[in-house]
Amino acid sequence: MKYTVNTIHVSLMVTAIGSFRCGGDNLSSTPSPKPNTPAESKLNAAQANPPITAVALSDDEVAYVYSPIGKRDPFRSIYDEFQQDTENEQLTELQKFELDQLKLVAIVSRIATPYAMVEDPDGKGHTLTRGKLIGKNWGRVSQITPDCVVIKEEYRDYTGRRVTNQTNMCIPKPSELGLE
Repeated sequence: MKYTVNTIHVSLMVTAIGSFRCGGDNLSSTPSPKPNTPAESKLNAAQANPPITAVALSDDEVAYVYSPIGKRDPFRSIYDEFQQDTENEQLTELQKFELDQLKLVAIVSRIATPYAMVEDPDGKGHTLTRGKLIGKNWGRVSQITPDCVVIKEEYRDYTGRRVTNQTNMCIPKPSELGLE
């Protein structure tokens, strides 16, 4: 039967503690003699506590020692550091709303810097240009076309991987509005 180093150490410690405690209850009635010289005290201490010898492992057994250096703490959330980054930055007015709460009202295109206008649920209008932050997931306006505004949201999923979600906000066509 094969034993590992830990099993042998534990069994030696249990045996040593058991033999020390099973000596009887007369420990308090007979005082132990005190050594007169430091050399005698070292000799008695060595006899009372014999050194533990190391047991050699066979070739097929491997001793493993865990080293936490360079590894993350498994008891801390991986989202803590990401949340600290987002809490320190100020949110714009458009980042207080979800993308589906905003309504695209107008687009000014065919110029060097195209603009778009969105309306929030309170009825307030906001202008958009390329690179502007919008939405709760830190979306950015990546492109403004004559019909749509393209927004890319980058966020991390539950495994910590970066995920990019592209959303198109388009101006409704007159047939969709039902104005006819």
